[in-house]
Amino acid sequence: MIIEQTSWTKGETKVVGPMIDVDFVCENGKKGRWLVTGSYRRNRSRIEKMIQDNPRVEEYLLLAVLEARKGYWNRAQTAVQKALELDGDHAGAKLLLAQILEAKGELREAGVMYQECFHRHRRFSKGAREYARYLITHTDSLTLAQNVLFHSLEWNPKDAIAHTLLAEIYLLRGKTGQALLHLRLAAQYYQANPLYHQRKAKVFMKMNRYEEAAEQLKQALRMDPKNKIIRSQFDMVKKASKTPKIFFFWKKWVI
Repeated sequence: MIIEQTSWTKGETKVVGPMIDVDFVCENGKKGRWLVTGSYRRNRSRIEKMIQDNPRVEEYLLLAVLEARKGYWNRAQTAVQKALELDGDHAGAKLLLAQILEAKGELREAGVMYQECFHRHRRFSKGAREYARYLITHTDSLTLAQNVLFHSLEWNPKDAIAHTLLAEIYLLRGKTGQALLHLRLAAQYYQANPLYHQRKAKVFMKMNRYEEAAEQLKQALRMDPKNKIIRSQFDMVKKASKTPKIFFFWKKWVI
């Protein structure tokens, strides 16, 4: 992956990287929603107090996701490594560490971690899905990515994002009919998630359906208005739709 944007904040690199899915941190609680609706400082203070009172894997992962959403990847990595000190084989922690390494441009290390998460936690469908996304984004291993997605869908056949990724693979292989089939399946199993709209926008862009891509990103922003990655991509799509150099803008997506 090429990191497209870099800035410096208080001695730390702040970059645009892959979107972090908050859901896996606390699927049945309200804590994941803090990171979308609350302020960074308030949330950080709240989570640090929870860690001080009773350090648990979940709280460290919340802190890691909070830092990642701000683009503070080094801080995010420190937090997730603290989680792994408590549980060295935690599936969600390994997945998050792989995403953070990917965002930092440490692609070989990220690939090793995605692969390890996939093989150690075969029933963790989200880990398999993210491994497939990594393969699609950074390698030419489309057959492996497709097989990994099939495995992911065996455990979670209603994963709309996985179906969207399969649609992307089929489009890359020129199989438009199968791509459209998986887009329909994705829509059938849809659950509100900005990551779904982000991936669907990418598929629409590959099909030269720019207005539909922009609409998908607009929906993602309604769900997560503070997400700078979605905002950046939405701005790129709007610019790209007004210029013949559409692919130039598309290649700048870091997802």
